Amino acid sequence: MHIQQKFIAGILTLLPLAAVWVVLKLIIDALSYFGSPWVSWFALTFGPMLPPGVEHVLSSDAFLYIIGTIFTLGVIYAVGTLASRVVGQQLLEAFEGMLARVPFVHMIYSSTKKVISVLQTKQENVQRVVLIDFPNADMRAIGFAMRTFHETTTGQELTAVFVPTAPNPTSGYLEIVPSANVIPVDMTADQAMAMIVSGGVVGPDRITFLHRPTPSPMPGAPKPHS
Repeated sequence: MHIQQKFIAGILTLLPLAAVWVVLKLIIDALSYFGSPWVSWFALTFGPMLPPGVEHVLSSDAFLYIIGTIFTLGVIYAVGTLASRVVGQQLLEAFEGMLARVPFVHMIYSSTKKVISVLQTKQENVQRVVLIDFPNADMRAIGFAMRTFHETTTGQELTAVFVPTAPNPTSGYLEIVPSANVIPVDMTADQAMAMIVSGGVVGPDRITFLHRPTPSPMPGAPKPHS
């Protein structure tokens, strides 16, 4: 029994570290995936000109993995530096103009760019992190209010809410709900994402779950016209 308790305690201690390792490995693998073809091309092109020992190192999987990751990080940093300057912004606008000529690619690029822009800057008429009734009225789901608009017939205000799935927030649902049914939550986007990824393990001690009741009119106040 004592050994079992120690074993369970060890697993619970290592689980957070394992989760961090899995996430970091996914990121590094993705970086290496994009950079390795360029490093492979360099090794194949210039490897025969180098001593045999150096050529063997350049063609090894470990070298391609490490240098491919470093190369991709360098490209990301260079693009960020260039995009922050006037010349870089002009080049980016020219590149976006080229993408505009390809309908399907332009749709994906522009939609992704708009989503990132919304998540970075808070709009005046949108509470970014919200709760909505999903999948039924007795349950709530964390979502991100993306924008508001009005219903054509009644003029009712509606809110487009993206509800990420847990623990993988890269997929989810787009729900269009009446703005009156949206519950504002006092959480940042980072806190909401941490709660989603952790499956609820990480989160605030208190959260608004009930809809705020509509305030009743003061005695003697005129009733709204129907």
